[in-house]
Amino acid sequence: MHIAICDDNVADRKQLERLLKRESEKRKNTTGLLYADSFGNSTILAKNHMQYDLFFIDMTAEKPDGLTFALELVKSGVSVPIVLCSSEINYLEQMKELTSCPPNFMHLEKPIKTAELTDTLDKAHVLCAKKVPTIELRSETDTYYVTEDDIVYALTEGRYVHVYLKDGRKVVLLTNMFNFYDEIYMFSHIVLINDHALFNIAYMQSYTPFKVTLKNGTKIKSTPFASKYIKSALQMFQAETP
Repeated sequence: MHIAICDDNVADRKQLERLLKRESEKRKNTTGLLYADSFGNSTILAKNHMQYDLFFIDMTAEKPDGLTFALELVKSGVSVPIVLCSSEINYLEQMKELTSCPPNFMHLEKPIKTAELTDTLDKAHVLCAKKVPTIELRSETDTYYVTEDDIVYALTEGRYVHVYLKDGRKVVLLTNMFNFYDEIYMFSHIVLINDHALFNIAYMQSYTPFKVTLKNGTKIKSTPFASKYIKSALQMFQAETP
Protein backbone atom coordinates (compact mmCIF):
# COMPACT_ATOMS: atom_id res chain seq x y z
CA MET A 1 0.00 0.00 0.00
CA HIS A 2 1.34 3.42 -0.99
CA ILE A 3 0.57 6.13 1.55
CA ALA A 4 0.84 9.91 1.42
CA ILE A 5 1.29 11.92 4.61
CA CYS A 6 0.46 15.60 4.20
CA ASP A 7 1.08 17.44 7.47
CA ASP A 8 2.65 20.84 8.10
CA ASN A 9 3.71 19.84 11.63
CA VAL A 10 7.16 18.26 11.29
CA ALA A 11 7.06 16.42 14.61
CA ASP A 12 3.64 14.90 13.89
CA ARG A 13 4.74 13.94 10.40
CA LYS A 14 7.85 12.15 11.67
CA GLN A 15 5.88 10.39 14.38
CA LEU A 16 3.38 9.03 11.87
CA GLU A 17 6.25 7.88 9.65
CA ARG A 18 7.65 5.89 12.58
CA LEU A 19 4.26 4.36 13.41
CA LEU A 20 3.71 3.36 9.79
CA LYS A 21 7.16 1.81 9.60
CA ARG A 22 6.33 -0.40 12.59
CA GLU A 23 2.98 -1.30 11.07
CA SER A 24 4.71 -2.18 7.82
CA GLU A 25 6.95 -4.69 9.60
CA LYS A 26 3.92 -6.28 11.25
CA ARG A 27 2.01 -6.53 7.97
CA LYS A 28 4.69 -7.65 5.51
CA ASN A 29 3.57 -11.29 5.65
CA THR A 30 -0.16 -10.55 5.66
CA THR A 31 -1.52 -7.44 3.93
CA GLY A 32 1.90 -6.37 2.64
CA LEU A 33 4.43 -3.62 3.19
CA LEU A 34 3.49 0.02 3.61
CA TYR A 35 5.34 2.67 1.62
CA ALA A 36 4.95 6.24 2.86
CA ASP A 37 5.86 9.57 1.27
CA SER A 38 5.74 12.73 3.41
CA PHE A 39 4.78 16.24 2.35
CA GLY A 40 4.99 19.44 4.38
CA ASN A 41 2.51 21.22 2.13
CA SER A 42 -0.10 20.25 -0.40
CA THR A 43 1.39 21.84 -3.54
CA ILE A 44 3.62 18.97 -4.69
CA LEU A 45 1.21 16.25 -3.60
CA ALA A 46 -1.64 17.89 -5.51
CA LYS A 47 0.31 17.46 -8.76
CA ASN A 48 0.91 13.73 -8.35
CA HIS A 49 -1.73 12.24 -6.09
CA MET A 50 -3.29 9.35 -8.03
CA GLN A 51 -0.47 6.91 -7.20
CA TYR A 52 -1.50 6.67 -3.55
CA ASP A 53 -3.83 4.16 -1.89
CA LEU A 54 -4.29 6.11 1.34
CA PHE A 55 -3.86 9.69 2.61
CA PHE A 56 -3.22 11.06 6.11
CA ILE A 57 -3.86 14.81 6.14
CA ASP A 58 -3.62 17.63 8.64
CA MET A 59 -2.91 21.10 7.29
CA THR A 60 -3.44 23.97 9.73
CA ALA A 61 -0.82 26.66 9.02
CA GLU A 62 -1.73 27.60 5.45
CA LYS A 63 -4.42 27.38 2.82
CA PRO A 64 -5.88 25.07 1.79
CA ASP A 65 -6.51 23.60 5.24
CA GLY A 66 -6.78 19.84 5.66
CA LEU A 67 -10.49 19.46 4.93
CA THR A 68 -10.41 21.81 1.95
CA PHE A 69 -7.45 19.94 0.46
CA ALA A 70 -9.15 16.59 1.04
CA LEU A 71 -12.26 17.83 -0.79
CA GLU A 72 -10.04 19.04 -3.65
CA LEU A 73 -8.53 15.56 -3.91
CA VAL A 74 -11.98 13.99 -4.13
CA LYS A 75 -13.01 16.51 -6.78
CA SER A 76 -9.93 15.58 -8.83
CA GLY A 77 -10.86 11.90 -8.80
CA VAL A 78 -9.44 10.43 -5.57
CA SER A 79 -11.71 7.66 -4.25
CA VAL A 80 -9.27 5.91 -1.90
CA PRO A 81 -9.46 6.50 1.88
CA ILE A 82 -8.48 9.94 3.16
CA VAL A 83 -7.81 10.12 6.91
CA LEU A 84 -8.19 13.59 8.42
CA CYS A 85 -6.07 13.81 11.57
CA SER A 86 -7.40 16.37 14.07
CA SER A 87 -5.05 18.59 16.04
CA GLU A 88 -5.84 22.33 15.99
CA ILE A 89 -8.75 21.77 13.62
CA ASN A 90 -11.67 19.55 14.64
CA TYR A 91 -12.14 17.78 11.32
CA LEU A 92 -14.76 15.43 12.73
CA GLU A 93 -17.08 18.34 13.47
CA GLN A 94 -16.35 19.90 10.09
CA MET A 95 -17.15 16.61 8.34
CA LYS A 96 -20.50 16.43 10.16
CA GLU A 97 -21.35 19.91 8.89
CA LEU A 98 -20.81 18.96 5.24
CA THR A 99 -23.97 18.61 3.18
CA SER A 100 -22.60 15.39 1.77
CA CYS A 101 -19.43 14.01 3.34
CA PRO A 102 -17.43 11.88 0.87
CA PRO A 103 -17.72 8.19 1.78
CA ASN A 104 -13.93 7.71 1.61
CA PHE A 105 -13.27 10.18 4.46
CA MET A 106 -12.00 8.75 7.75
CA HIS A 107 -10.84 10.39 10.98
CA LEU A 108 -8.17 10.10 13.68
CA GLU A 109 -7.38 12.23 16.70
CA LYS A 110 -3.83 13.34 17.42
CA PRO A 111 -1.68 12.15 19.00
CA ILE A 112 -2.34 9.04 16.93
CA LYS A 113 -2.54 5.87 19.01
CA THR A 114 -1.09 2.63 17.67
CA ALA A 115 -4.30 0.64 18.13
CA GLU A 116 -6.39 3.27 16.35
CA LEU A 117 -3.88 3.46 13.49
CA THR A 118 -3.94 -0.34 13.14
CA ASP A 119 -7.73 -0.32 12.97
CA THR A 120 -7.70 2.49 10.38
CA LEU A 121 -5.19 0.63 8.20
CA ASP A 122 -7.29 -2.53 8.38
CA LYS A 123 -10.35 -0.61 7.19
CA ALA A 124 -8.36 1.16 4.49
CA HIS A 125 -7.02 -2.15 3.20
CA VAL A 126 -10.57 -3.49 2.79
CA LEU A 127 -11.67 -0.33 0.98
CA CYS A 128 -8.64 -0.38 -1.32
CA ALA A 129 -9.42 -3.96 -2.31
CA LYS A 130 -12.79 -2.69 -3.57
CA LYS A 131 -11.29 0.29 -5.42
CA VAL A 132 -12.69 0.79 -8.91
CA PRO A 133 -9.93 1.25 -11.53
CA THR A 134 -9.75 4.72 -13.01
CA ILE A 135 -8.95 6.00 -16.48
CA GLU A 136 -6.83 9.10 -17.01
CA LEU A 137 -8.17 11.56 -19.56
CA ARG A 138 -5.59 14.26 -20.24
CA SER A 139 -6.77 17.27 -22.24
CA GLU A 140 -4.55 20.17 -23.26
CA THR A 141 -5.47 22.05 -20.07
CA ASP A 142 -6.71 19.54 -17.48
CA THR A 143 -6.46 15.95 -16.34
CA TYR A 144 -9.56 13.97 -15.38
CA TYR A 145 -9.79 10.60 -13.64
CA VAL A 146 -12.93 8.67 -14.48
CA THR A 147 -14.27 5.15 -14.16
CA GLU A 148 -15.23 2.86 -17.03
CA ASP A 149 -18.90 3.73 -16.77
CA ASP A 150 -18.28 7.46 -16.61
CA ILE A 151 -17.56 7.20 -20.35
CA VAL A 152 -20.69 7.09 -22.54
CA TYR A 153 -19.06 7.33 -25.97
CA ALA A 154 -16.18 8.91 -27.88
CA LEU A 155 -15.86 10.26 -31.42
CA THR A 156 -12.94 11.40 -33.54
CA GLU A 157 -13.18 15.00 -34.72
CA GLY A 158 -10.18 16.15 -36.73
CA ARG A 159 -6.98 15.57 -34.74
CA TYR A 160 -8.91 15.10 -31.51
CA VAL A 161 -10.96 12.48 -29.73
CA HIS A 162 -14.02 13.90 -27.97
CA VAL A 163 -14.97 11.82 -24.94
CA TYR A 164 -18.53 12.29 -23.67
CA LEU A 165 -19.14 11.55 -19.99
CA LYS A 166 -22.33 10.57 -18.21
CA ASP A 167 -22.37 13.79 -16.16
CA GLY A 168 -22.58 15.84 -19.36
CA ARG A 169 -18.93 16.86 -19.59
CA LYS A 170 -16.90 16.51 -22.76
CA VAL A 171 -13.15 15.95 -22.58
CA VAL A 172 -11.12 16.68 -25.72
CA LEU A 173 -7.96 14.57 -26.16
CA LEU A 174 -5.17 15.24 -28.63
CA THR A 175 -4.90 11.67 -29.90
CA ASN A 176 -6.52 9.27 -32.35
CA MET A 177 -9.19 6.68 -31.65
CA PHE A 178 -6.85 3.67 -31.89
CA ASN A 179 -4.41 5.13 -29.36
CA PHE A 180 -7.26 6.00 -27.01
CA TYR A 181 -8.77 2.54 -27.34
CA ASP A 182 -5.37 0.96 -26.61
CA GLU A 183 -5.52 2.65 -23.20
CA ILE A 184 -8.98 1.36 -22.30
CA TYR A 185 -9.55 -1.83 -24.30
CA MET A 186 -9.28 -3.98 -21.15
CA PHE A 187 -12.57 -2.54 -19.86
CA SER A 188 -15.29 -4.95 -20.97
CA HIS A 189 -18.04 -2.33 -21.40
CA ILE A 190 -16.10 -0.37 -24.04
CA VAL A 191 -16.73 -1.35 -27.67
CA LEU A 192 -14.79 0.04 -30.65
CA ILE A 193 -17.19 0.04 -33.62
CA ASN A 194 -15.16 1.79 -36.32
CA ASP A 195 -12.00 3.82 -36.85
CA HIS A 196 -13.63 6.92 -35.37
CA ALA A 197 -16.02 5.80 -32.64
CA LEU A 198 -16.41 3.72 -29.49
CA PHE A 199 -19.16 3.52 -26.90
CA ASN A 200 -20.09 1.99 -23.56
CA ILE A 201 -22.41 -1.01 -23.85
CA ALA A 202 -24.08 0.00 -20.56
CA TYR A 203 -25.65 2.98 -22.34
CA MET A 204 -26.80 1.23 -25.52
CA GLN A 205 -30.50 1.27 -26.38
CA SER A 206 -30.35 -0.76 -29.60
CA TYR A 207 -28.16 -1.55 -32.59
CA THR A 208 -28.33 -2.56 -36.25
CA PRO A 209 -25.47 -3.55 -38.55
CA PHE A 210 -25.06 0.10 -39.47
CA LYS A 211 -26.07 2.09 -36.39
CA VAL A 212 -25.87 2.10 -32.59
CA THR A 213 -28.49 4.08 -30.69
CA LEU A 214 -27.70 5.10 -27.12
CA LYS A 215 -30.19 5.60 -24.29
CA ASN A 216 -29.71 9.37 -24.51
CA GLY A 217 -30.78 9.32 -28.16
CA THR A 218 -27.30 9.65 -29.66
CA LYS A 219 -26.85 7.67 -32.87
CA ILE A 220 -23.41 6.45 -33.95
CA LYS A 221 -22.49 4.90 -37.29
CA SER A 222 -21.43 1.29 -37.04
CA THR A 223 -20.39 -1.49 -39.42
CA PRO A 224 -21.56 -5.09 -39.86
CA PHE A 225 -18.06 -6.18 -38.79
CA ALA A 226 -18.61 -4.61 -35.36
CA SER A 227 -21.85 -6.51 -34.68
CA LYS A 228 -20.12 -9.56 -33.21
CA TYR A 229 -18.16 -7.38 -30.76
CA ILE A 230 -21.31 -5.52 -29.72
CA LYS A 231 -23.14 -8.82 -29.19
CA SER A 232 -20.26 -10.27 -27.14
CA ALA A 233 -20.00 -7.15 -24.95
CA LEU A 234 -23.77 -7.11 -24.45
CA GLN A 235 -23.82 -10.75 -23.34
CA MET A 236 -21.07 -10.09 -20.81
CA PHE A 237 -22.83 -6.97 -19.54
CA GLN A 238 -26.17 -8.77 -19.15
CA ALA A 239 -24.47 -11.64 -17.32
CA GLU A 240 -22.97 -9.30 -14.71
CA THR A 241 -26.11 -7.17 -14.31
CA PRO A 242 -28.56 -8.38 -11.63
